[in-house]
Amino acid sequence: MNLFKKFKEDKHLLIILLLHLILAACHLTFNLFSDIQYHAEFRAAGCILIALFIFLFGRRGMSYAFLIYACSLIYLNTFYNYGTIFFLLIAYGAYPKIKWPAIVIYALNVFVSFSLKKLIPIAVLIHFIYLGLFILITISIYKVKPSKTLKLKEDEIYILNELKAGKLQKEVERYSQQSVTAKLKNARERNMIETTAELLAIYSKEAEIDV
Repeated sequence: MNLFKKFKEDKHLLIILLLHLILAACHLTFNLFSDIQYHAEFRAAGCILIALFIFLFGRRGMSYAFLIYACSLIYLNTFYNYGTIFFLLIAYGAYPKIKWPAIVIYALNVFVSFSLKKLIPIAVLIHFIYLGLFILITISIYKVKPSKTLKLKEDEIYILNELKAGKLQKEVERYSQQSVTAKLKNARERNMIETTAELLAIYSKEAEIDV
């Protein structure tokens, strides 16, 4: 039931899941009727993995799946393209908390792939220059501006007002502690905020400005 509620609140996530399933079917169909070899089975498996992780773990699962897919592509693709870097940044964007672990895991896989392919050292430098370029180009062309105000639902506003008044999560009326935790988590993910303390601080600051 919570799963359906999550997809109802985040329709984009549901669309991403469905499109990856359709994409997996397209890859496999193309492979059946074409002689062009582009590792269709691998790409279909990646799409199914992403859809499965979204279904099981939501936005956090999408982040993990894209990280796995990005690291896997390092061994399949050449070092000289933006493909794997694009998926790495999707992983970070979907779940910012994964930023540093993702970078470390990705870097380790780059060096392992470099060793297996027996490339000259300049290949690693080229790859990380591509990484830096991709980030700079993305920032300069698509300047992502965070929302000036929090996007909150009525029940989330009620809970934050209770916390702002000094109550603990278990002391919030109307909702159980489990419901409070779940609603705060949804609010954090929607506004891309890592902790409840940070969410409450931003909400309190906005409330002062409104007054």
